[in-house]
This record gives sequence, structure tokens and C-alpha cells, in this order.
Amino acid sequence: MRYHSRLGFTLVELLVVIAVIGVLIGLLLPAVQKVREAANRLKCQNNLKQLGLALHNYHGDYNCFPPGMVSSSIDVADASATGFTFLLPYIEQDNIYRAYHFDDAWSLKNNFDAVAMEIKIFYCPSNRASGSIDLGPIATQWSITLPPFAAACDYAFCRGANAGLSRDWTKIPGQLRGVFNIRNAGRGSSSGVRIDDISDGTSNTFAMGDATGGSHLYLARDLANPAIPAINPFTGQAAMLDQSWSAASVSDTSHPWYGSIFAVTAQFGMSPNPADEPMNRRPATPTVASGDASGYNLSGNDYISGFRSLHVNGCNFLFCDGSVHFITGDIESRVYRALSTYAGGEVIAADAF
Repeated sequence: MRYHSRLGFTLVELLVVIAVIGVLIGLLLPAVQKVREAANRLKCQNNLKQLGLALHNYHGDYNCFPPGMVSSSIDVADASATGFTFLLPYIEQDNIYRAYHFDDAWSLKNNFDAVAMEIKIFYCPSNRASGSIDLGPIATQWSITLPPFAAACDYAFCRGANAGLSRDWTKIPGQLRGVFNIRNAGRGSSSGVRIDDISDGTSNTFAMGDATGGSHLYLARDLANPAIPAINPFTGQAAMLDQSWSAASVSDTSHPWYGSIFAVTAQFGMSPNPADEPMNRRPATPTVASGDASGYNLSGNDYISGFRSLHVNGCNFLFCDGSVHFITGDIESRVYRALSTYAGGEVIAADAF
């Protein structure tokens, strides 16, 4: 009887093949991740371009950009609407816009359904495709009624180079103001900034930019010790900075772990200490209204979050001319502040960003 030997791998050969495959995967994975991030960054830029088109269409109807936030009371912690709310009809979200009751604060029952609606264009693809903020713990602590959830957002309007959170935006020095601010009049009014007001040039002025929320990479910093994250007492965990497109409010000093629809490039903006707010700061700065009497953060106790993203070494920014640019994190602080204001009178070189 004749026996035929079977062809096959020995154990050593199999291990060598597995090792080679492992090395190839190790070499390919970073390349795949790099391609994926490049694609996500382009998708993020497209989101901002669509929002830029919406801003200009709004301007065409009302001869001004929308206010960043509308507050009819002195307490800016409970405003009625945000700039994102006013843009809803211009991004094909008419149903949510019609469901929103502008005569009521965002937090009242009439607006529960609207503020909970997640809108795809408001999420950066490098960060998430959906997300909401659970308001139940806050409602329980304050013994008030709030929407169960507020849909989140990964973009923020540029507030300039000063974190003063007074409803009277005129208290902020003109050279520090961003295009979007707190106003006491909403849709249909001419209270927003007009293109003609942007004396620094629309191609040199931020409209909005990345503001990653709900990510463990951007924890809210402890205001008493900026090097460490704040602890959210409701969870016992480090607080992840987040914000909502619909929640027209800012945090107070007893709840300093939320962002807002605003972002800044500096907390004060003037000498001797501008208190620069660098891009992609970690732990991240929360948005907190302290009741500063000056209106322009003279006490240094008001805070507004900075721009931040999961893109490599920078953020995407929408400029007021509708263009979108990726700005690297190593941009000079002076230039960064200048780009965030619309009437600062700074001269910015063409290759400065």
C-alpha cells in the first residue's frame, strides 16, 4: 500500500504568515485612519459651508446675520433662542423651525420636542453622528421642569476675543467683539451684525468653527485648578464638555462644566493679559457667567469655551465670506485674536493663516 504525504503549512510557517499579516495590518492601519480622518475633515468643512450659505441667505432676507443668542431678560442663563435656531429654515429644517415657539424660552414645555431634535449637519463627522445632553439631573437638582434631552452640537459661533457675558453687548470694547453676540431682539429684526459692519473684511473674520462636544478628550477644566478636569457631581466622573444647538443659555458658577453656542479666542483680549484661549485646549474651558458688572470681563470671572476639534493639529473655521479654512493650532495668538473680531483694525498678512 502506497501512502501520499499531504501538502500543508507547518506550525512555524503558519506563525510566520500570521506575523507577516500582523506587520502589514500595522503598516496599513495608520494609513487607513489618516484617509478616514481626511474624509471626515472634508465632510466637516462641507457642514460649515452649508452653514455659511445659510448665514448669507438669512442676511439676504434680514440684511444682517442672526444674533448668536437672544435674551429678553438680564439673566443670560435663560435666553429664548440661538443663532442655530434662526438658521433652521435655511438648512432644510422647516418642520423643527415651525415647531419652535419663539415667544417662549427654549426650556419651556412648548419647546421640548423641538430642542430634542438631532440635526445631522450640527455634528462633526470626526467626533460623532448623533448625541444629546441629559438635562434630567439638573432639573431634579433645581426642582424645575426642563426638556428631558437637548440635542447636541459640534460647532460654535465666534464671540470674539472677550468672554464678557452681559446682555448689553455694547459694553464689550469694539475691537474685541465677534460677529455673534447676545441680543435682546430675535428673528426679523436688524439687531445682528451686517456685512457692511465687518470693517476687517469678511475674508479675515471668523463666523463659526469647530467646538467638539461629548468627547472624553475634551473634559471641562476645574476653574480653581485649570490643570485638572472638573468633576460632575451627578455622575462622579470627569465632566465632558458639551453644548446644544437649541439650549439658549450659559452655565453659572455652580455648574461650570458645560459649553455653549459661543467660542472665543481670548477671555479678556486686552493688555496687560489678554488671557488667550488657545485652540484645542485640554482640559477645555467651560462657559460660565459670573455676573461680572463691567460687561467685558474686567473681573476675569466670566468664561467662554474655546474652539476645539478632533482633527489633527487644528480646527475648521467658517469665515464671514462663506469660505472654510483649516487653521493649525500653532497660529500666532495675535493673529488668532484678530481673526475672531470684525472691527479690530488689525493688519493680517495674506500668509498669516
